[in-house]
Amino acid sequence: MQQTAAPSIRWLPMDAAGAAEANRETAQRIEAMLDAGARKQVVGQLERWKPASVLECFVELRSKRARKLLKWMSDEFSLRLLSEIDPTFKGVLFAEETRAKFAKVLGKLDRDRAVRFVLALPPHYAELIVDAHPDAAFLREVMANADTAQGAMRRGAVIVRESGTIGDVIADIRTREKQIEKIDSLYVVDRDGRLTGYLKLRDLILNPAETPVAQVARRDPLTVTRETDREEVLRLAKKRKENVIAVIDDDSRLVGVIAPKELAEIARREAEEDMLLMGGVSPDSTGYDTPAQMMRRRLPWLAAGLVGSTIAATVIGAFEDALTAAAILASFIPVVMATAGNAGMQAASVSLQALARDSSRMRDLPARVLRELKGALLNGGSIGAAVGVLIVAGSLVVPIDRPGWLALTVAASLVAVVTLASFMGTAMPFLLKALGRDPAAATGIFILGSNDVFGVLIYFSVASILYL
Repeated sequence: MQQTAAPSIRWLPMDAAGAAEANRETAQRIEAMLDAGARKQVVGQLERWKPASVLECFVELRSKRARKLLKWMSDEFSLRLLSEIDPTFKGVLFAEETRAKFAKVLGKLDRDRAVRFVLALPPHYAELIVDAHPDAAFLREVMANADTAQGAMRRGAVIVRESGTIGDVIADIRTREKQIEKIDSLYVVDRDGRLTGYLKLRDLILNPAETPVAQVARRDPLTVTRETDREEVLRLAKKRKENVIAVIDDDSRLVGVIAPKELAEIARREAEEDMLLMGGVSPDSTGYDTPAQMMRRRLPWLAAGLVGSTIAATVIGAFEDALTAAAILASFIPVVMATAGNAGMQAASVSLQALARDSSRMRDLPARVLRELKGALLNGGSIGAAVGVLIVAGSLVVPIDRPGWLALTVAASLVAVVTLASFMGTAMPFLLKALGRDPAAATGIFILGSNDVFGVLIYFSVASILYL
């Protein structure tokens, strides 16, 4: 008797009409097939899906059935799944029960893919499975230097002998066409393997086959060492407008390259680190932190914020008599503090963007500060005028003592705090960079805390002069 083929099941893209309901039903059908032990049918269906669709399906399944399905998957499909899915979703699959399976998969990855894989994992989990790879010692070294060029570089590169000809290079590329996925640049080395220059594809096309490589090789390759910080790598690439960087050892021997894909990954990581710093979080923090790690990496920043808040509270306490005489002044403290913090964050973000693009230097700081101050006066004046109008309008409904003077007090305070916050937000990243510190540390808690203190001080000083 001929066996009837199992009905096809599919997973719709999440943005497709009716995808949520249809995919929920698909997940229920898969769970039923898992309970029935229909391994061949389930695996046969899912291995024809895109890896991202399989991952979305895993999320919909209950954990026990998801682990069962993972055990049924072939090593080959698991390898494809792990190497192609977005790194931020990989943690979904990392239950302790599957550790042996993923260790086995890691052992089948080549060196470059293994590096990318372990760096995408939570560090504590990567430590558990890294020994399964033949180059475990190398991977551990990369993990320990993830912030350097060694952690970002690609180990494979197209090497060209200085003593050969253009025809030799083309012939060599043709013989290795199955090994070479993409040519970003061709690096020229001497007989001792030391980097002496590089070629571009146009050099192979525009020169006759008999042309010596030494004659057309470009002699100014952009190079970094394995210990170079990845932020410096990105800065050099932007400065030289190069999208490929050679990584050399102490003897100038080529050990790897950082190509466009790796540069994009460095840029992404640096952006994430700056976002964490701006949010008052240690750049070592990840979505996999344990409660103890959260405390260790976040508490110092919270404590720093507490210091700023305590100083601001002390300043407010120093003006207790002013608050007693005119309690309505307390109503506008949050307005002044929030406006100062927002203005400082805006200015700091623009400065960080300019520094990240390597488009500004310390000599540009005076012009940038002057431009920001002019904008701050306009912004502060506009906000102050708007709040002043609201105070005067509110006095027609609610009794307010001397609404005109209160409106002038709040408006003048807002102009002053926005101007000061913009100055600090603009200048501080440049000053920190000049001191060799991460400019992103100027934002977040530091800017907000300092602006709270000065904002309150300015507000009550102006109120003492104009309103009391």
